[in-house]
Amino acid sequence: MAKTLQDADRQARKLVNNWTTVAAGTGWIPGSTFFLTGADTAMIYQVASAYEVNAFDMNHLKSILGGAIGSAIAGSVIGEFVGVIPLVGWAVKSAGMAAKARVIGDAVMHYFRERSELPDTKVIIPLELLEEEKPKNPPMPKTEIAIEDGED
Repeated sequence: MAKTLQDADRQARKLVNNWTTVAAGTGWIPGSTFFLTGADTAMIYQVASAYEVNAFDMNHLKSILGGAIGSAIAGSVIGEFVGVIPLVGWAVKSAGMAAKARVIGDAVMHYFRERSELPDTKVIIPLELLEEEKPKNPPMPKTEIAIEDGED
């Protein structure tokens, strides 16, 4: 069976969730912003592969580099401001790094999904019938009126 867009969605979501977990688990480590920038870049490349988009196309390469630069800037800001506070700051830094990975992951999923050539197998069922599909003499709905026997 050929891979579909929905298969790629599931694969990409799993990748983003895994990388988000890695960021949450290691974000508190001093200097983690540097290797998590590399992790975000790897995540972007893997998501591109899930959607079978050539990540080395010039436009896609720009998006990967843009994601890596955004990751580095966001990671540095998070690390500099909260990472210097012991314990609480480290927890906040880990949460911030995980949130950053999730935001970047969701954005690249959307980006590469739109550019994927995989077939979309989602079936759209219309809520309203087209004019030619409507019955010519639709049955009339039955209305029942309850009559109470009143004792006066």
